[in-house]
Amino acid sequence: MDFKRKGWRIAVGIFAPLLVAFVAFCLYYFKEGMPCMFHKMSGIYCPGCGAGRACVALLHGDILAAIDYNLFFMLLLPFAAYYVLKIYIAYVFGKDVLPFFRIRWGIGVGVLIFVLAFWILRNIPVYPLTYLAP
Repeated sequence: MDFKRKGWRIAVGIFAPLLVAFVAFCLYYFKEGMPCMFHKMSGIYCPGCGAGRACVALLHGDILAAIDYNLFFMLLLPFAAYYVLKIYIAYVFGKDVLPFFRIRWGIGVGVLIFVLAFWILRNIPVYPLTYLAP
């Protein structure tokens, strides 16, 4: 292992958590997520609309509000956080210590169908489906 690669690993090991903490601090105190450009331009909710507000609600400890803002984001968050932590540990420490869950092709297609169905259903202005909109 050469010094340059080790230097990058040390830099990522220090600055990545600082960046995450800074973003969490900004979301916590300013209580603003980024606006969805897709929604602003089209008027249609994308599958990610409300994820920023869900993050703010989570940082304030309001899990029910976070679920209300974006149910799909809340279902996906534990898997995404685990995967990012796994990549971080593998890069910084040079060891892949966390097991990786295998995703079969059929499960990937099922998740894609779920995302598309969520996207369509949250834009239908009918009473029970309006709960899916942020």
